[in-house]
Amino acid sequence: MKKIIKQFILLLAMLLVRILNTCCDYETSLKIKKCRNTLFSSRLKRSFKKCGKNFNVQAPIYLSGANYISIGDNFTALERFRIECYNNYADEEFSPELTIGNNVDVGYNVHIGCLNKITIGNNVLLGSNILIEDHSHGFADERDLHIAPAKRKLFSKGPVVIGDNVWVGENVAILSNVTIGEYVIIGANSVVTKDVPPYSVIAGNPVRIIRNIKENGTHPGQR
Repeated sequence: MKKIIKQFILLLAMLLVRILNTCCDYETSLKIKKCRNTLFSSRLKRSFKKCGKNFNVQAPIYLSGANYISIGDNFTALERFRIECYNNYADEEFSPELTIGNNVDVGYNVHIGCLNKITIGNNVLLGSNILIEDHSHGFADERDLHIAPAKRKLFSKGPVVIGDNVWVGENVAILSNVTIGEYVIIGANSVVTKDVPPYSVIAGNPVRIIRNIKENGTHPGQR
């Protein structure tokens, strides 16, 4: 009963914040929006398998399969974050596992889709309009030509692993069976389809290594 009352109070507070937001000046609206996101995040974090402290996301968000998702401390995500795990599709059962480390920041319109396993390390920065997925619809050959793309069975070529301290630029796609080493920088509009060694700066479609950060003997963050 106490849990139901708490949820009701939280929903009521969110509704009040939304009403106030429609009749205030810009600065006040920003403060109200921040308050609304805090309330929204507090309610949402209970859905996950595990969720650390300082969890803050902006509505709206699309969430599916939250019980397969573990998130560390100090996670932030901007509007239109889409994060989903599929445990069944087209009469097939799956056991997805999506793990996000500490101090991860996510931009606008980021989509993470997990069928197999996706691991995102600590201190990772994801720009906006990014796709990270460990699966695809059907096979890219004659086997599925007679089936509509949305009806094709899902399959994974392998997990996605993103190491610590990785920075992913705008409009990047990271596809299945890829391991990205620590301290990697991925340039805007890149498509990652193969493993990336640590300390690399990469860009392109498909990506290529532009340079190695450690070649000059300095560590990222040092001058």
